[in-house]
Amino acid sequence: MASTVSPVRRPSRRSALGVAAAGLVLPLALAARSGGSPGKDPAGPPGAADRTVRVEVDLNRSYGVPSLAAFARPAKVDNVISGTVTATRPLVTPPADYVETVLTISVERQRKKGAPTTAEVREQGGVVTVEQVRSSYEGKLGRELTAAEPAETVDHRVNGVVPARVGDRVLVVVADDASVRKPGAYVVPARLVRADATGAGAAAAPFTWPGEPPNPAWEREVDGEALLR
Repeated sequence: MASTVSPVRRPSRRSALGVAAAGLVLPLALAARSGGSPGKDPAGPPGAADRTVRVEVDLNRSYGVPSLAAFARPAKVDNVISGTVTATRPLVTPPADYVETVLTISVERQRKKGAPTTAEVREQGGVVTVEQVRSSYEGKLGRELTAAEPAETVDHRVNGVVPARVGDRVLVVVADDASVRKPGAYVVPARLVRADATGAGAAAAPFTWPGEPPNPAWEREVDGEALLR
């Protein structure tokens, strides 16, 4: 199996603020066709996954505004949250084996007054085991998986964005998750991470994108305070 393969597009299953999900690549099947060799993806955190698969999505006009601040205006999104990721949970939706991750965030600051102090936010992509997407892989391969393959992990990385990890200090722009319909449940069209910082300047450290920004014109470092006001 190849660690990284070219993605295959297909129609979107869900959308959030103009994020159109493209088809998730099946690394087992495509690697078998390409003849690639296995290996860890050098861009990912050590030990995060056995394989990394590029997943491309199309972003519509919502992301065409000149800055993240314009994108995150109160009239356009439900909330802006800063806090710490305390848990991550993969979510695989059949029959297309659509891969997402639900992040539990302990909220430290948020723009929306009275919102819950624990948020569950759902974003595209994430790390799953091959067992969790077994039907798609076996269908593409035309065979059953070997004894070893189900335990392997695959990082479905959307537009190069590194998956969130427990302990990450994040700034997320969110919209209500209509599929859950409970307070504090959101979908995430934009997530940034604050680098580890200590001392008096820790609170003022900027947030950065865990990959390329959705719009190349947007700033690479973001002042969280400005968005939270």
